[in-house]
Amino acid sequence: MAAGLITAAPGCEMLHGTMTREHTTAPEPREVSEGNEVSRAAAPSTPTIPGKHATRHGYYVFYHDFELNRSDPLFNELEALPEHVFEELALPPGNTVVQVFLFETQERYDGFMKHRYPNLPSRRAYFIAEPRIGGGPGDLKVYTWMGDHLRTDLRHELTHATLHSVLKDVPLWLDEGLAGFFELAPENDGVNPLHLETLQRGEMTLDMARLETFEKVKQMEKPEYREAWAWVHLMLRGKPEARKVLQDYVKALRTNPNPGPLYPRLKEVLGDPNQALVEHLANIESSRRVLRQR
Repeated sequence: MAAGLITAAPGCEMLHGTMTREHTTAPEPREVSEGNEVSRAAAPSTPTIPGKHATRHGYYVFYHDFELNRSDPLFNELEALPEHVFEELALPPGNTVVQVFLFETQERYDGFMKHRYPNLPSRRAYFIAEPRIGGGPGDLKVYTWMGDHLRTDLRHELTHATLHSVLKDVPLWLDEGLAGFFELAPENDGVNPLHLETLQRGEMTLDMARLETFEKVKQMEKPEYREAWAWVHLMLRGKPEARKVLQDYVKALRTNPNPGPLYPRLKEVLGDPNQALVEHLANIESSRRVLRQR
């Protein structure tokens, strides 16, 4: 799975708790064991959804119709992702299982998504928080296919799922900024080279207050995804005071889905957040140059 994967930003999108014309829940496997595949019957009502095998790794159950390399290091990397997210954000761990549906081909993936979620635009991967009929905790699902961007797409979407497993809600821009921070391999330490290069060329829009007004994914284009990533990186890798602001804000989201804007809180500790972000991005680039020269 991990071989030959590239680290370009995924062209993915998230759907918050939206019911569609039909309701689909993942079929329960007869048995799911840690790190092993088990055979299971195909779901009769959704014949195109992966369901022949299930593989459990930590918080995630992968459903697939083809053989997976159980020793692939990507599984261990993904299994460690929730702990990394919880540690960075000072969140207690959750216990919600995330269902991951892996399609073998793009054709099968596209066919299922168009049938099951006909109103969604075409994307390589989706995280969907889907309420259950009759109430109760919703199902957290990730859909994607075995493409060249698999590693990045899974890390991105599973970050969304991890956040929504322990928080009441996450503002759209922050959700995408955090997913952008964690979507690349751990050794990147949250740095997205493509985002950084573009921002360093001066293609930069700095307006967190504007981002905080966004409620629909279609409002977020590439510049907004870059800016959201930059703000998150500033808070997690900049001054400790800024990191504390983000952690306190995320902590509030555990019980309050709308704790108000984040920007005024960041301004209290940074003075001029925009200038702080410009300087932070320059420092990232300087540090990367030093590392490349060693």
